[in-house]
Amino acid sequence: MFAKLVYNAGSSAANVLSDVVAILTGTTNVANLSAACNQAVSSITATVAAGWSVHDASAGSNAQAIRAPNADSGYKYVVVDTNTAGAIFTKVWESWDNSAHTGTNLAYNSDATAYSQRLDLTNGGTLYIFASARFLMLASSVAAGWGSPTNGGPSGCFERTRACVWDTPAFGFPVSLFINFGYAIAADTGAYAPRKYTSSMATQTGSTASHSLSVAPSTLSGFCTSVSNQKVPDTSGAMWIPFTPISIADFTYMPQWYGEITSSCDIWAIPSSLASNLDVIAKGGVNYMCLQGSTTTKMIVVRAS
Repeated sequence: MFAKLVYNAGSSAANVLSDVVAILTGTTNVANLSAACNQAVSSITATVAAGWSVHDASAGSNAQAIRAPNADSGYKYVVVDTNTAGAIFTKVWESWDNSAHTGTNLAYNSDATAYSQRLDLTNGGTLYIFASARFLMLASSVAAGWGSPTNGGPSGCFERTRACVWDTPAFGFPVSLFINFGYAIAADTGAYAPRKYTSSMATQTGSTASHSLSVAPSTLSGFCTSVSNQKVPDTSGAMWIPFTPISIADFTYMPQWYGEITSSCDIWAIPSSLASNLDVIAKGGVNYMCLQGSTTTKMIVVRAS
């Protein structure tokens, strides 16, 4: 699912929250959104279903918990929160109790304003929203800038695949991650699990449960820096922008990838300096949108339908 939510100047935090949650939980008609939505220039495309459902509509002041099933077993939990001035959060939790309205194991930085998405209720703005049952991602555009206040990139909750022999549903470690792609492109990290297992059989939470995003033979940051302005020829000699898969790693604590997010979330890396923010690239009959991270030349691409 891809939505462009243009919200009006003077919108309330409650209405923007309501609209974002409605879109993530299956609304496909902008006419069903609140007065915050500028319906004439907003749109929702749901070739792939958004895939999330409301789990706790009372998760806090201007906050709702939503969840989506994992590919194999269990759920991912996100609290969408507009209660802090100037920010919309996608707080990633390992679990959420909808009776006590509390969560267990918050993914680090998912509650940090620096890595949230900007919200300008005074002047209005635009939220680009991408989702399936495997992930959700927000990217904001307001007068103050693009994406997150720090490193200027999109962010959200993403499900990785399971690559390690220990990583079974029964063993119980979450496959959800909070990722800010601006941070990931800028600094070789930016991805955090609510809870993480290591090769020494230790458990990590909080800031230690970090991952780098790996794009062979480098990190996402290294790939976007060193692989620049390079296309790939086809048999006719036409040149194409290559899409490269993104894996989840922390080779200090696990001598193999934890998994990847490309097959689950349809998100890819591309070389720098080949596209501009919000460009659309058609690949295999599917439209993908380029989203800027960290600098104006560095992008990821995500399915925009």
